[in-house]
Amino acid sequence: MKLEERPGIKKLEKAVNINWVKIAVIAVLGCLIIKYSDGIIEKINLLLYTMRSLFYGLAIAYVLNIFMKKLEKIYFPKRNSTWVEKTRRPVCVFGSIILVLVLALVLMGLVIPSMLDAIQVMTKDIPNSFVRFQKWLSKLLEDSPELQQYVNSLDIDWNSMFRKIGDFLSKGIGNLFNSAFSAANVIISFLFTGLISVIFSIYMLFGKERLQSQLKKLASVYAPEGITGSVKRFLTLANETFTNYIIGQITEAIILGTLCGVGMFILRLPYALMTGVIVGSTALIPVMGAYIGAFAGTVMILTVSPLKALEFLIYIAILQQVEGNLIYPRVVGGSIGLPGIWVLAAVTVGGGLFGIPGMLIGVPLTATVYKWVRADVNKKLAAQ
Repeated sequence: MKLEERPGIKKLEKAVNINWVKIAVIAVLGCLIIKYSDGIIEKINLLLYTMRSLFYGLAIAYVLNIFMKKLEKIYFPKRNSTWVEKTRRPVCVFGSIILVLVLALVLMGLVIPSMLDAIQVMTKDIPNSFVRFQKWLSKLLEDSPELQQYVNSLDIDWNSMFRKIGDFLSKGIGNLFNSAFSAANVIISFLFTGLISVIFSIYMLFGKERLQSQLKKLASVYAPEGITGSVKRFLTLANETFTNYIIGQITEAIILGTLCGVGMFILRLPYALMTGVIVGSTALIPVMGAYIGAFAGTVMILTVSPLKALEFLIYIAILQQVEGNLIYPRVVGGSIGLPGIWVLAAVTVGGGLFGIPGMLIGVPLTATVYKWVRADVNKKLAAQ
């Protein structure tokens, strides 16, 4: 028998030919993707933009589901009669929607007026406060004539500064409206997208068990068993981390804002309620939020008295130490299990890529990946 006619050689040649065909197909596909990459990216962006209502609906359904599960445990938990079973899901779904809307309206009712008042205080009182601070500092530097002369020579054109800020904001808003053709078009599009997203989230909440069953069937048929188990464990870990993080971050922000406002009221510091609301609202942003709120509060109190502003800085520094060492680890830190260095990295990268939403989502997402990798590493080390 010739060498070419041996069965093993023929199989090897066939396998080699198949591999070369695969390599050629992959190379051709790669070249086509590179050549038409702009068009492909444009179509993908268009598809994602078209599906934005579905993505928003998923996010809304996830948040509502947290409240819905809590309400289902309260709604006649020990009764299994027919009318309870039939009404439990509708009542808890719409109850969670009402609860979230009430919380959002209360938050907006507190935050928006406080923000507007803060902006008014900063733009109206800062010039006069700077003059008072300049006189106070000049009097304090009577023994240093050169420094006193330098302080007295400081002159800021506040009108020009505020005019530039106003022009910048108006141009930004104008460009936003022009890019969307008109303000009315932006509002209508926002309302329509929001309505579709809410309807989609309600459908998901009513049929979440059916969706889970369908996904399990699809995974059992089309996905390998090992991959299905890994994805299920990852999603379970992600759900637990995100749920604990959302509840913990909101609780921590309420506690911090309340302590800030109450402490300022006891110390008789100005703008206690306004500053407490701002500090509590910005505390929803991990790590950096507290500093943003502290800066805004300091600037506002500085318009009344530099000494009061210094007193506020000392108080907020003490409060942040209490928050960082006692409140956050117990309320949020323990629930996400992420070291501080990774929290800072998640906030920095997430904020740089997606702004404030990236800061909010980056921490629980990083915590999920961190827990998953840590568990996998420990498992492999234990098996060695």
